[in-house]
Amino acid sequence: FLGPFCEEPVDPCASQPCLNGGICQYNLSGYVCNCPSGFLGHNCEIDINECSSRPCQNRGTCIDLPNQNYNCRCMPGFTGKNCEEVIDYCRLLSINCLNEGLCLNIIGGFTCLCPHDFTGEFCEVKIDKCGSNSCENGGICIGYEDHFKCTCPIGFEGERCELDIDACLFNNISCAPGALCFYNEESQRSHCVCALGWTGNTCLENINDCEINQCQHGATCEDGINKYSCHCVPGYEGSFCEVEINECSSSPCRNGATCVDLSGHFSCHCTAGFKGETCSVRINECQDRPCWNGGTCEEDISGFKCNCPFGFSGQYCETEMNECDSAPCLNGAVCQNDVNSYDCFCPEGFEGLNCEINFDECTYGFCKSNSTCLDLVADYSCACPPGFTDKNCSTDIDECSSKPCKNGGHCHDLIGEFYCSC
Repeated sequence: FLGPFCEEPVDPCASQPCLNGGICQYNLSGYVCNCPSGFLGHNCEIDINECSSRPCQNRGTCIDLPNQNYNCRCMPGFTGKNCEEVIDYCRLLSINCLNEGLCLNIIGGFTCLCPHDFTGEFCEVKIDKCGSNSCENGGICIGYEDHFKCTCPIGFEGERCELDIDACLFNNISCAPGALCFYNEESQRSHCVCALGWTGNTCLENINDCEINQCQHGATCEDGINKYSCHCVPGYEGSFCEVEINECSSSPCRNGATCVDLSGHFSCHCTAGFKGETCSVRINECQDRPCWNGGTCEEDISGFKCNCPFGFSGQYCETEMNECDSAPCLNGAVCQNDVNSYDCFCPEGFEGLNCEINFDECTYGFCKSNSTCLDLVADYSCACPPGFTDKNCSTDIDECSSKPCKNGGHCHDLIGEFYCSC
């Protein structure tokens, strides 16, 4: 309350404390903020993290947005607001599986489910009738209507590739284990055909597969045999370290804090009144006695507030209220501020605490000669009876001054009149 008699209630909503479109409502204990969707807190200052409920499915990455909104960054093969829909590649790419094949959607693509006698990406290859045991030693069987033929790998021959040809024994060539020795009859020379991942004359040199690696985001490549592996730096995962890990997905920040996803770690932006890596430590805001001029400290959800004694205001009660700011002194009076009070220096003709009383000058009896006194603002007026004049009606008018008597007559001045002695 304000005013000399505490008659004026203070409107706590006048300072517009409610943030983010919150509506302020006054009540007996102060005010209440009705927050819009997506915000909470005493002053609607906390943006709700819609990602805390983990709405993104199928390993989608959730990105928190303002005003009760979020966005899901989906893994390949998924779509929808929450990555809940598998992309229908069969329909999207208009896949036509041949020979009565059935198109099936898989994660990131499609596959054709072929009848038992067809194969290939689109069921376009007819499976031969060779049987599983027709060709030996890795030979490839080509079926015809009435027979089959085996295409043998290097080092084998025969109708079913059953004969192991070791021409290298006659040329003193020793190939590494897993490599094949090939003899060229035309040139009568032998050479080693290396297994995948090996090179060199005798296939003893491991090919450095890391020269063509696709490791991303600073990952370290480790060479293997005909393959390589990526060792990811913190914050990334996937075969090529192509997927950034969202460290905020586990909602590590507490007490309404905002989580910021960084490379390999996270950072919590704490709300007022909390601290620590995950904002789990409550700060005693009143411990350092922040309130001045006898104000009492009270902790609340936003930190603390100072309950100021009369005559002081401000976040820390640091501002002495100037009681003269409300212009309590009336009728041109001069206001002088004092601690918890003020004084009004009234101009002539006024009195009272705020100089609100027009003093009645007629009580002093300034008007004479039975004249009538009329009180004015900081003044008075006298209505004189006949025969008197001046401000206070104290001067008798000389009716003989105009020499009204003619032919030598003598004028006698009376009250409000005269007579002539002829």
